[in-house]
Amino acid sequence: MRQRSVMLEADASQASALARSIAAYANAAFPQGGSECAQVSREALLETARACQQHAGGELTLRKRQLGLIRAALRWYAQEHPDDAPNHVAELRQALERQPPR
Repeated sequence: MRQRSVMLEADASQASALARSIAAYANAAFPQGGSECAQVSREALLETARACQQHAGGELTLRKRQLGLIRAALRWYAQEHPDDAPNHVAELRQALERQPPR
């Protein structure tokens, strides 16, 4: 059976930076009032952002099927908000790039 999640080692501040990145991307890429499919993607990303925000440190579990969107969120956020936690975003991007593709 295929594994449906990936584990990412992240402290609370890294997880918070990830949460900000994902939430901002979800709101920009999938604004309210879009198609039903877009709204499902938006809510799934916002749910992941909430879980990241509550993470206290250690292994953070992410859904494997969302890795592409999470990587896109980090790239987009780094371009749009270059002064907001640049080290955390770069560290997270590198860690996620090491994860195998789906």
